Amino acid sequence: MVRDRRDSGSSDRELGMDARIDRRDFFDGVAALAVGGAATAAFSGCAPEKRDFSISPSRPDPYPTSDYPPGMTGLRGNTDAALSIPHTLRDGRLGNVTNTESVTDTGEHYDLVVVGAGISGLAAAYFYRKRNPGATVLILDNHNEFGGHARRNEFHPQGRDQVLIGYGGTQAIDTPSIYSDVAMGLLRELGIDVSRFNEYFDREFYGSFGLAEEGDAVFFTAEDFDRDHLAVRAPHMSTREWLADAPISQAGLEDLAALLEEPRDWMPGLSDSEKKERLAGMTYTEYLSDVAGLGPEAVAFCGTLTSDEWAVPASDWSALDAWGDDLPGFEGLGLDASEAYPLNSYSIRRFWHYEDPYIHHFPDGNASIARLLVHRLVPNAVPDADTLDMDSVVLAEFDYSELDRQDNEVRIRLEAPCTELRHDGMPDSAERVNVTYYQDGELRRASGSHVVMAAWHVMGQYILPEAPSPQREAMKDASKQPLLYGNVVVRNWRPWVELGIRHIRFTSGDWAVAQLDFPVSMGGYEHSQSPDEPIVIQMISAPSPPDSAPAKAAISARHDLLNRPFDSYERSIRETLNRALGDGGFDAKRDIEAITVNRWAHGYAREYARPYDRFWPYERTPAEVARRPFGRISIANSDAAPNAYTDIAIDEAHRAVTELLDGQR
Repeated sequence: MVRDRRDSGSSDRELGMDARIDRRDFFDGVAALAVGGAATAAFSGCAPEKRDFSISPSRPDPYPTSDYPPGMTGLRGNTDAALSIPHTLRDGRLGNVTNTESVTDTGEHYDLVVVGAGISGLAAAYFYRKRNPGATVLILDNHNEFGGHARRNEFHPQGRDQVLIGYGGTQAIDTPSIYSDVAMGLLRELGIDVSRFNEYFDREFYGSFGLAEEGDAVFFTAEDFDRDHLAVRAPHMSTREWLADAPISQAGLEDLAALLEEPRDWMPGLSDSEKKERLAGMTYTEYLSDVAGLGPEAVAFCGTLTSDEWAVPASDWSALDAWGDDLPGFEGLGLDASEAYPLNSYSIRRFWHYEDPYIHHFPDGNASIARLLVHRLVPNAVPDADTLDMDSVVLAEFDYSELDRQDNEVRIRLEAPCTELRHDGMPDSAERVNVTYYQDGELRRASGSHVVMAAWHVMGQYILPEAPSPQREAMKDASKQPLLYGNVVVRNWRPWVELGIRHIRFTSGDWAVAQLDFPVSMGGYEHSQSPDEPIVIQMISAPSPPDSAPAKAAISARHDLLNRPFDSYERSIRETLNRALGDGGFDAKRDIEAITVNRWAHGYAREYARPYDRFWPYERTPAEVARRPFGRISIANSDAAPNAYTDIAIDEAHRAVTELLDGQR
């Protein structure tokens, strides 16, 4: 399973860049008129000329024309159009793209206006109406899809009669046993019984084909290890056997054997707390190199172990949290693992005593939760469906033209980024909040008796001019970790069976992970049953650069993501899969039928963690300051914790609504 790097030898034509794949004609609403280098700008989904996304656009990018966003391929997620107005606000240039002196008053007044149609915003609307049946609600969002990161991708490949569904963001109901009564209660009210995933998720499926477990297939990239090599570990195989043919020296092999099978106490003479304090002051790669004394080959092997879970490389992640996450190298330290240590990150601490299987997954990830919320808020969004539950929602067909009808009690207004929230008078005495948003080339204004700001907190510093200065300053800290979710539809998954794998971790490169879609069948939907049937390959990228504080790395990675055109991602996907799967017979030009890249320049809510966040956990956090309610405005979103999990988004929505209603404003 060895091959020379096929970088320079693979032309666009050999990779299939000129092939017609499913709905490849449009990327973010821009028609592709040609293929190859001349079509780069059109394929990118931005204006014909390239632009630097560290600078806001001179005019807003157009939204794509589609009456059904889940069916769109190409570049999705945080698209150019969705970010245009937020970027002009960031740069203080809104007046350059629209007439800020002329605001159309729509005359609309609502009991509640929600900014942000992600799960937190939708849940806020749901909780508000639960307390106030019949309340009118307007929900605004800058994207052309609801759900936030909970995004659904649909495909119609040849050889499959039924739609093929993928998830473009939030994967699963992670560890439901830890959900609060509020979050679990909402799921139950939506018709979700998490115990039924034991039936729907086939945990034995890929094993029945003899495919290696997750973590047992690692692709050594030629960029770091001289040549490409796919290492697949069979059951009961030792590290030395597994990596015997890997492109590493004998010293590197011995280092990895020591790390994975024979970890020693590399901190002799220190007490348990002294070891943990020291781990909190270094990154995982610093621990491996400076404390364990491992060479560069072993350190490079571990560089992406944190990328999938935390959206940062191992060199940006705390060694203490690497221990808490059961990453290799700590068993010999003899640390007390009965409880998390106070300096562990919030996620590590709250998940410490819970070991739920990772099976609570809809075919579209948590987009099904968003869809169920939307149906409860706008029942006519699914014609002829009075009720939906966890089964019927999977194949339910939503009519997006129903979301913003004038006679709806709840209106979801997409492609409408909020530009300002300002009380009609002094915040302490005003009876309403004026809500200004951009839509169809102009600024418009509605009003609400209450407002929940459930958008990214970094936007709060721009759209909440009345917020106290310390609060707006705290919102600047909420820099999300960028990531990419690529869904690649292939005509079959026979190469994976030939190689005996279901999941690949890459040691470096654009992509950290490639894996076969989760084997979930429910609600009449069937995942691929045979290696000869089409399937979705999920690819995950965490582009934050190494050796940097996560918040700082996020800014650098975000700029790179936004300046990179779609065809660059496509070429990378094709080349990566050819290199990794070529020995199994994979040919990107022949086998790929569709590609959707869900670009989350603003992805995971940032995690407070040592060694970079020295205030954690003993001082007041920026999120605690940023989420304070004022006047008739309260703050939701997972940024308010901050913690990038669905239950947190729900809990923060409930808190925000409770603050509004129990505060009697």
